[in-house]
Amino acid sequence: MRNSYKLAAAVILLIAVVITSLVTGTFNLTFQDLAALMTGSADENVMTVFFDFRMPRIIITLVCGAALAVSGLILQAISRNALADPGIIGVNAGSGFGVVLFITFISGSLTQHLYALPIMSFAGGLLTVLIIFSLSFMSGEFKSNIFILIGIATAMGVTGFVYVFTSMFDTEQMEMLNRYFAGNIWGDTWAFVLVSVPYILIILVIVYSRLREMDMLNLDDEMLTGFGMNVNREKIVLIVLAAMLSSLAVSVCGAISFIGLIAPHISRMMFGHNMKLLFFASFVMGALLLTTADLLGKLLLAPMIIPAGIVVSLIGGPYFVWLLLRAGKV
Repeated sequence: MRNSYKLAAAVILLIAVVITSLVTGTFNLTFQDLAALMTGSADENVMTVFFDFRMPRIIITLVCGAALAVSGLILQAISRNALADPGIIGVNAGSGFGVVLFITFISGSLTQHLYALPIMSFAGGLLTVLIIFSLSFMSGEFKSNIFILIGIATAMGVTGFVYVFTSMFDTEQMEMLNRYFAGNIWGDTWAFVLVSVPYILIILVIVYSRLREMDMLNLDDEMLTGFGMNVNREKIVLIVLAAMLSSLAVSVCGAISFIGLIAPHISRMMFGHNMKLLFFASFVMGALLLTTADLLGKLLLAPMIIPAGIVVSLIGGPYFVWLLLRAGKV
């Protein structure tokens, strides 16, 4: 099957999942309701459910899923390792630490400090990734083979600091933090859409403009230096872009792991190694995975809702083990 047909099939599947998510839930919508929405004749309850609850949540899941997938694609290109993922190498832990600092030192609800949470989440994730990246240099050269190992170790250390702070939390603060670490998509209002989605889309455009450099990183560093590329600078720029994408995403959708691992890997198996095609395929696959996880979490044990992060982990954990076994790492 041609790559264009495969990508079109993935987009059609994504549209089907989106429509299903929009019409299902505690208040189910019928196709007559959808027709009424399109003609502007829907009643107030239908309008409220669709535009105030369903639409912002589906936009957040689509954009954040795509952001996590592209972030994973960047990290895999830099490290030349298909097992790299924002969650695995410590971005989620660093962003979680930023959330802990937010809960500890900033009083009030999320809506009262709408801009503080994404900023602190982003700062924590970015700082963690930069620490990991700097520790991966030996004799002035980036060692991709230890990048993931240092990331895992750093994530464990940051998680230890998180536990130190949470020991002082009250019940309400712990509930808020548990929602984050469970991957509960809490930023499901238009306010969170406006504070996160435009920046994610801008960063995605910047990443797209650097696909040529990402593709060239498959070559040896010495060869790239001979071509005139400042390899270390390019990797730092891409690391920052990857951290920005993942940190902004998890600041509104919680600590979602494995999207950045699974989406690029599936895209690579389906579409090969053309970086431009991989970018779009990862974008679609990431959006599809997170939207599907959110839908399954809503339907499997209805009316109880399973956080999307837990659904993704139930899929991603075995998938990660399978990748390790396939690569002969264990």
